Amino acid sequence: MADLNEAVKKFARDLGTKVENFIEDVSELEVRTFTTPVDQAETFVKGQADFAEIVTQGKASLRAYTGVSFDGDTTIWAPVDANGAIDRGVWDLHQSIVEQAMANRTKMIEAVGKAAKSALEALGSTGGE
Repeated sequence: MADLNEAVKKFARDLGTKVENFIEDVSELEVRTFTTPVDQAETFVKGQADFAEIVTQGKASLRAYTGVSFDGDTTIWAPVDANGAIDRGVWDLHQSIVEQAMANRTKMIEAVGKAAKSALEALGSTGGE
């Protein structure tokens, strides 16, 4: 029983560290939408390019940005054309990705919460602290 108790304690400690890291990671959700010339797309897909270098060289352009803090504060940059009208195609794509990212963050928070609850219950059932 001592081995099980120690294993559960180790699992709880490891989970605690991972939960701390996770909370830092999910405290701000950021979605950036870039466009790039068609001749650069394959480089991105194959992962052969240094992203920072391509942005610096002007081969990719930040077209939309959304940042959502854990408390709901939100910053949005929307793409506009020369007349100040929103580029609907880029914006619709960006919004779709933001919705997916928000849903994923919610699922991850729920999963981590369930794992932490299970660890605490297991730790309690073994008499650990």
